[in-house]
Amino acid sequence: MRSGFFNSDIIGYNDNEMPIFDRAEDAEFFAKFFKSFFTNGVYPNPSTNLQVVIQEGMNVKVLPGLCLIEGYFGWEDTERVLAIQASENLDRIDRVVLRLNLADRVIDLYVKKGVAATNPVAPDITRPLPDQGGDIFELGVADIFVAKNSISITQQRITDLRLNKNLCGIVTQTVTGVDTTTLFTQLQSQITENMSLIQSALDETLAGDILSKLTKDMNTLVVPSNAVWTQLTTSTASTEELENDPSLINSWYTDVLFACDGTDYIELQPNVPTGELGLAFYNRSMANAIRLYAGANLTGNELKFMVVSKRKRNGVA
Repeated sequence: MRSGFFNSDIIGYNDNEMPIFDRAEDAEFFAKFFKSFFTNGVYPNPSTNLQVVIQEGMNVKVLPGLCLIEGYFGWEDTERVLAIQASENLDRIDRVVLRLNLADRVIDLYVKKGVAATNPVAPDITRPLPDQGGDIFELGVADIFVAKNSISITQQRITDLRLNKNLCGIVTQTVTGVDTTTLFTQLQSQITENMSLIQSALDETLAGDILSKLTKDMNTLVVPSNAVWTQLTTSTASTEELENDPSLINSWYTDVLFACDGTDYIELQPNVPTGELGLAFYNRSMANAIRLYAGANLTGNELKFMVVSKRKRNGVA
């Protein structure tokens, strides 16, 4: 097992009289360490990090900023001017990318020229195929529409891709929640066993009263398989939703009827494992409904939850 990082001892010298260390690790190991904590993308603050804006004529500029690609860190500390090739007789879409080049040991900015066409499309970004390796990994930060026979680029022709997690995305932590399914299953089993002991130890009437009260205090929320899931965008998401999920990783939501209001704080625990479905760890209470968030369209999946907490934000319900 490789592990680190530890102080190294000199165990010898090579032919050039350079020391040989017993605990030396390479940059790839260090990058893997960072990749385990943070996702690829540009850093979220300030909001202008590596933003592409107009400069003059057929030039654009990229504002200073920071990025992280596969655990490797990039920092552009000055404005960079990038030249866009002259327009042609047909429209074209060029793409500005951040490119990690492991062979050259560098991250830099490039303009990938598109193909002029009646209905142009942006060039693809380059990324290694899964488990096949490769030296190039790109993040797309902006698309630039180069109108035919044009002599300048306008800001309206620049499409910001930084919030598109498939092409770029915002650097966030990789651990966004803890799967407590196993612990909760054990807890439910213990509750069931304790209730059986209570029922056998007490007379039928008293046990019935206890079980009736326990049942009354437990609420179940069921999301039917035909529930409609809708996808949020940065323009449709509320301020609260963007605060909870700035990169809209869990951009799909559905509203489920439930006896609550918008000031209730609701905590849900799945009765069956749902973590692999990409369900968010947070929800939003509304008037007689709870909004659940997920990382994908979960239409066709029936989800069951136990309401383990329902309290007013400023007091107990």
